[in-house]
Amino acid sequence: MTDKSTARTGRPVTMARAAAMLASTALVSGLLVCAAAAQNPVKLGVVSVNYNSPSIQQQTDAAIDLAKEKGWDVELFDGQGDQVATNNAAMAFIDRGFDAILNTASANPQMTAVIDYAAEKNVPFVSTFSGLVPNIVADIGSNNTADGVISATELAGRIEGRGHVVKLNWTVLPALVERDRGFHAVMAGFPEIEVTEIEVKVPGQVDDAYAQMNNLLLANPDISAVWTGWDELSAPAARAIEQAGMQDKVFIASMDGIAQTVDLIRSGSPVELTVAYDVDRMGTTAVEVIEDALEGTLPVSKIVTLKPCLITEDTAPPKGEGIDFANCKLFSGE
Repeated sequence: MTDKSTARTGRPVTMARAAAMLASTALVSGLLVCAAAAQNPVKLGVVSVNYNSPSIQQQTDAAIDLAKEKGWDVELFDGQGDQVATNNAAMAFIDRGFDAILNTASANPQMTAVIDYAAEKNVPFVSTFSGLVPNIVADIGSNNTADGVISATELAGRIEGRGHVVKLNWTVLPALVERDRGFHAVMAGFPEIEVTEIEVKVPGQVDDAYAQMNNLLLANPDISAVWTGWDELSAPAARAIEQAGMQDKVFIASMDGIAQTVDLIRSGSPVELTVAYDVDRMGTTAVEVIEDALEGTLPVSKIVTLKPCLITEDTAPPKGEGIDFANCKLFSGE
């Protein structure tokens, strides 16, 4: 039996014709939605208190590139070390009607007023390497405490659990604080390791790390290893060690996996290892989380972690090739 209905013209409409009309209407509606999206693309405000730091720049650029591929309008604010200016820029993005905020490696505990304001205005706030605080959608990164344990364990094993170790870090950024906890958790088990802790100045961290290491090496010829909270400090520390003629005695364990540090590891410099992060994927994951949030889907956990890798002279990729995070090793015995 053929089911028929009558349109306003009085002509009978078969089920097939009705389905075709509905499909046509859906297509037109979809095209209208796409046209509206093209006319009103997502506006993403990106803030970074230290954009010029290599790993931060890399994850920020990866996020921006993906957002632009999606047709979004993106504006970046580089705080150049000024947290107040970074907060003010994020507030301004919200007041200007931006749809979402991405914070790359600026301490969320120092941005709570911004984050609360974004929540009040229903603007998703997503961050990378910035710490867990209320009202964020998610913080994308790694299990930094566990990673600090891995790098510190490798360091302790190479000095047989005794000796003088220098720790260079900046315990303001939550990711670096977490790595610091991991380092101390390991050191607590080795009473014969003496630790000299240096809090570097940010901004100006490269010059400060170099100056601090120069002074320490002159005053402490018994130093056997250096632990740096992030890779940007490893090159100046290595330079100081080499200039002191101590490259055969003192080595560096670091964290981040930036290209410069991997090159140093590959070349046999005092930098012997780093725990490397897939910072490109962190940036792109942040954009995907923002896109989902704008569509009403939130992650199960507000801490989203990605797998790191342990890079040594044996596991460093050939020059010109990136780290294969899908297949790399995380432990030296693998």
